[in-house]
Amino acid sequence: MANYKTNDISCDFDFTLQGKNFGAAQLANANAELGNRIPIVTIANGSGPTILLCAGNHGEEDEGQLILRRLIHEIDPKDIQGRIIFMPALNYPAVRACTRTSPLDNGNLNRSFSGDGAGPTPGIARFIVDVLLPLADAGMDFHSAAYAAKFVDTTFLCTCADAALYQRSLELADAFQAPYMYAVNNIGNTRNFDSAAHAQNVAFVSAELGGGGMNLDTIRIGYEGVKNVLSHLELIEAPEREIKAVNTVYLDAGNRSAGVQAPYEGLFEARFEVGDEVEAGQVAGILHSLDEVDRQPKELFFTESGVVFVMSLSARVFYGTSICKTAKVVTHDKILALANK
Repeated sequence: MANYKTNDISCDFDFTLQGKNFGAAQLANANAELGNRIPIVTIANGSGPTILLCAGNHGEEDEGQLILRRLIHEIDPKDIQGRIIFMPALNYPAVRACTRTSPLDNGNLNRSFSGDGAGPTPGIARFIVDVLLPLADAGMDFHSAAYAAKFVDTTFLCTCADAALYQRSLELADAFQAPYMYAVNNIGNTRNFDSAAHAQNVAFVSAELGGGGMNLDTIRIGYEGVKNVLSHLELIEAPEREIKAVNTVYLDAGNRSAGVQAPYEGLFEARFEVGDEVEAGQVAGILHSLDEVDRQPKELFFTESGVVFVMSLSARVFYGTSICKTAKVVTHDKILALANK
């Protein structure tokens, strides 16, 4: 039994129960319309590792929420050895409002793990740190680009100071078998979920799956990816379906990623799609001024070669709008070597 209580959140869910169990953590000082209960589901059987699966960290990102809800109802306890903890609507107030941040305090949960501050969103982060992560051997957090942009279907791997832990996290990402794997430098960051997991020696990887509306292939990749990870951890037997080898494209943004930004307000006519491999100097698209109809349209160019891993879906841009971002394609060995930086 958790028996956890702070000024912001309480939980008496029994994480030791076998079988399939449904419960919730309760936010203080929040009414039901704003989302005061954070759903918790466990599926447990016998002995084995524990994995924490989360979605709804940002409330308007639907893909992971859908995938986890499907798995909750499909997985039979007798088919696993170990425990799966599902948090399918991690920041439930934001999920209810369909917003990136919480309507209760405007908090961004994925920037709230430093331990600072009070209120609903820091309270959820502390609950994750105090209760959920100590139970876990591994974890995944599902994201997408929501409605305004689109990601390639990718695992999102953060570096950490512990080389062995980073390698275990990389193994999770490899097991998922997404079409892309994107690595970023997270050394020194104490604000996000990944850093909180690493601080407790939990192998952890996030996923960025699509955006801009539901896509059947994206949902399939995410659903099969979770099954692959569960099989990798020996929580379930290998899927009966034929697993085709995925030639994952590895993207290194360990130090930075390049991109295209709008120099003024206008309508941007893209000359690329998300997932395209582009060259430095290639035309990214044409920017038409919104106010100055007589102004000559301006060509915008890619500044570096790489793969477009995320792009805005709206033609309407403002000064400084990030139209897209690119990252360099590297080898698996290069991604592994980031552990030593």
